[in-house]
Amino acid sequence: MVFYRVLCMFNRHRPDRDRVRWTGLNYVADCKVCHQRIRRISKGRWSLLRQSESES
Repeated sequence: MVFYRVLCMFNRHRPDRDRVRWTGLNYVADCKVCHQRIRRISKGRWSLLRQSESES
């Protein structure tokens, strides 16, 4: 699990796949490791969801 924490520090997150939802613009979930809100950039790639993105 320590390896995944390091990946989160480099913005490489792991979604909780059971709770991914579509917002109309992005797929959004919480990271399994750091529990922050993330969005899907492309298939298999996730990044932190910025505050400005979550408001729209």
